[in-house]
Amino acid sequence: KMIPVEVKSGASGKLRSLHQYINMSDSKFAIRLYAGKLQLEEHTTNEGKKFKLLNLPYYLAGKIEDYIGTFDLNAQ
Repeated sequence: KMIPVEVKSGASGKLRSLHQYINMSDSKFAIRLYAGKLQLEEHTTNEGKKFKLLNLPYYLAGKIEDYIGTFDLNAQ
């Protein structure tokens, strides 16, 4: 299964390209690598599709597969 991953230079951002991908796919899970803290959030695209966003600090990039394995990727 493909999971969208976006890398951001700062701790915040609009995630426009990530939202586009989510809208065009059946994915309900995405990952952002960024300069913030580890957290799981629920988001909604402008078109109304809900998805979970796993925010990972840059230093955890090498563990991305481990973190993906801890979440139910089909969860609503």
